This record gives sequence, C-alpha cells and structure tokens, in this order.
Amino acid sequence: MQVERVIAKGQLIQLTFMQDAVAASQTDVQLPIAEVNAAAGNAVDGYVMPFDGEIVGLSAVTTAAATTGTLTAGATVGGTEKTATTVTFTTQTSRRVTVPRGTAAFVAGDIIGAEITSGGTWDGTSADLGVSVWVLLYIDGI
Repeated sequence: MQVERVIAKGQLIQLTFMQDAVAASQTDVQLPIAEVNAAAGNAVDGYVMPFDGEIVGLSAVTTAAATTGTLTAGATVGGTEKTATTVTFTTQTSRRVTVPRGTAAFVAGDIIGAEITSGGTWDGTSADLGVSVWVLLYIDGI
C-alpha cells in the first residue's frame, strides 16, 4: 500500500457573526464576530482571508420571531455587501441562501464580514441573531 499526501483544492469554512437584542432602524451595520449582552465587548467585525476564495452561502437564525417589520442580513467583502448573499426575515426565525459559484469571489487579504439592516417597524428587538457566512477557500496552491 502506498500513502500519498493529497490535499483538497478547496476548504469550506464557517465564519460566525452575531448581535444581541437586534434593534430596529439599523442600516448596513457590520456584525461583530462575538458579542456579549447589551452589545458590549467585541469590536472585531471581520476575518482576514489567508487565501483566495468565494462566498458560497449564508445562514442566519434569531432566538425569537418578529411580528412586524423586516431584517436583512448579508455577507460583505471589504465592507461592501454582496447582494446574492442577502436573506430577509419577517416572521421567520431562520433563513439561508446558497450562492452560485463565481458570484461572490474574494482575494487573499480581503476582510469577510456580515451586515444587517432592520426596518423602523422591526419588533424582534428581544431576539438575538447569529449569522454564518460559508466560504470556500482555494488552498490548492499551498
């Protein structure tokens, strides 16, 4: 039996972002990578990518459903939202989207983040939010 060192051409990675008690009337707010009660603690709002790659999905969950208003969440590259990654909450507690390959590419050194916008009538203000951005890192050159 011969053992070969083989590496995959890509690696699927989950990047996590969150916000405690999602307030109404937020516009393009970058989410921190970790948060404690009452938005205290962490100002880090992105991950620096060590390799080229692309965003291939986004999933989000809230701890409680709203009854009115909307909340959108989307992945960002360098602070700019990639519209193909956006999900919208109304009365749901979970949302997800898969992104067609080649739609949301990034290069090594780019910062991947997540941002939200909540309408003025969003009443899910007791809900906490978790967002996962799914990226495919191209590691075939290492």
